[in-house]
Amino acid sequence: MSTLRTAVEAIAQRLRAVPLEAAFWTAALVAAASIDPQASGGVNLCLIERLGLPCPGDGLGTAIAHLARGQWVASWKAHPFAAPTVGVLVYHIGALCRASARPSR
Repeated sequence: MSTLRTAVEAIAQRLRAVPLEAAFWTAALVAAASIDPQASGGVNLCLIERLGLPCPGDGLGTAIAHLARGQWVASWKAHPFAAPTVGVLVYHIGALCRASARPSR
């Protein structure tokens, strides 16, 4: 039983070390990948569109959802910057975690 407790404590310690920003971006990517790309009529949270302006990120969530399902062409059609955006965010999350793992001087 003590080895299980030790393992759980080690996992909990690692999770506490994950920076809040890395957790936020990970949750955002998981949420975007989890939406149904075929659904319509969802809640629009874009403040730019609410002001009546064209939003440069319009379709990005849908494109990430297509990307998560391996639907490359549909992803490109929804928003051509989805793959680069996911790549940059994954790199940034890794950099945040690596930076927090380094011992402070």
